[in-house]
Amino acid sequence: MEFFSTGYNHMSAHEMSAFIIAGGKSRRFGEDKTMFKYMGRPLIEFVIEAVKPAIPTIAIVADDIGKFEYLGLPCHRDIVPGLGPIGGIYTGLVNSETERAFMVAADMPGLNPDLIRHMAAISEGYDVTVPVVGGLYEPLHAIYSRNCRVPIEKFLKKGNRQIISFFHEVSLRTVTENEINEFIDPRRVFRNINYQSDMNDKENTNTGE
Repeated sequence: MEFFSTGYNHMSAHEMSAFIIAGGKSRRFGEDKTMFKYMGRPLIEFVIEAVKPAIPTIAIVADDIGKFEYLGLPCHRDIVPGLGPIGGIYTGLVNSETERAFMVAADMPGLNPDLIRHMAAISEGYDVTVPVVGGLYEPLHAIYSRNCRVPIEKFLKKGNRQIISFFHEVSLRTVTENEINEFIDPRRVFRNINYQSDMNDKENTNTGE
């Protein structure tokens, strides 16, 4: 694995890109979650619509990129297939043309653009800006600097695929539940979509600006 040189280039916190991590196997869901028709459209389209007002530069990371070509967005195959979400984050950071990048799962229809903007605004100077809800990190709704590539590689070489494994080696800014509540109920953003029945709760969906 090769890395670009590390170090901040003093870009504005708003000058960042976004990567939708869409490489999950969806075993529990029973079919491809990203293309599941939710309210008449593939789920990933709701994610794109919510992210775009906050971060217009969006790309997709997945093993199978062909199914996403119709979206007209850049698509990147996982550099090392089969690593799970941390492999998608790593691929996004290697392909990022900005110092920091927002990484988000493809199965989150309740995203809130204002919360994403807030995270972008507070991310400068930190390697990871990540929400904490119920005492747990939400690493697939987080901003990462390109400095994270080296520690990610280090832990992958050890066989550790847990995203948060390297957090103690980088500068971290947590986003508290009180901060999140200023924009949206955290339960609406971070609910799990593991089964098709989880998609039936339309009250928890918010893609408004």
